[in-house]
Amino acid sequence: MVRSKKELEILLSLVPGFRNPVIELEQYVCDSSIASELMWLAYIRGDIEDKVVLDLGCGTGVLSYAALILGAKYVLCIDIDIEALSIAKEFLWNEFNNVEMINMGVENMELKRVDTVVMNPPFGVHRKGIDMVFLRKALELQPHAVYTIHKYNPESHKIVIDVVSSYGYQVYNVVVKDMKIPPIYPMHRRRVYRFKVAIYGIVKRRYA
Repeated sequence: MVRSKKELEILLSLVPGFRNPVIELEQYVCDSSIASELMWLAYIRGDIEDKVVLDLGCGTGVLSYAALILGAKYVLCIDIDIEALSIAKEFLWNEFNNVEMINMGVENMELKRVDTVVMNPPFGVHRKGIDMVFLRKALELQPHAVYTIHKYNPESHKIVIDVVSSYGYQVYNVVVKDMKIPPIYPMHRRRVYRFKVAIYGIVKRRYA
């Protein structure tokens, strides 16, 4: 049983990366410190253990792995990239049998209700607005909670708040941190790329 966020971060650093990352999908393995921050927030809130968790745009499975080792009842991994799913499957199925892989684009997603959605969506660098497509799809499922990561600036933060509110949800926690990713694509020249992201905990709004 994982006993701390630091222990979770170490375990998440073991998740394999993409073999052939697709720049249009903005593929990279989520920084383990950011992934552990997101998933520990969900866990201590009671939104992971014994819950049905959807990892939307799962990539190679870092958030799915976190959900499984934190005691999720069942995890659904959805991604449009079949190769990414095969990497996640190979990694996760060695240890768990309560996880399902689904090859599907977010725009075509139709699922029964899940308890919790976790995601690290594309930030919209190569396809403007795709991050909000992910967020809207997550909220349309009417889960108890959504935990998500978005590139941070005051304007994008306001957009997230407005979208969340329009679906009858509210942000109960937001953490701004520096994310680090290694050079992945041919145009990358620096050893490490750093940028600010916001980690959001989102729940249904409670009316008085």
